[in-house]
Amino acid sequence: MIAEFTLNDGNPVSVNMAQVDYFQPSVEGTLIAFSGGRRLEVRESYDAVAEVLNPERQAGL
Repeated sequence: MIAEFTLNDGNPVSVNMAQVDYFQPSVEGTLIAFSGGRRLEVRESYDAVAEVLNPERQAGL
């Protein structure tokens, strides 16, 4: 599945959720780390990213 976020420069970015290794809060939003070692910082808050990338947690499972 693909998720849409916003880069810190205001440009949109699509993220392949299957390639996300982990995500964590950062100074200006959320840092998303991918299984290949790449990292991407987005404007959205950690909670907003968690809602999209970790729906099982939001469902209480």
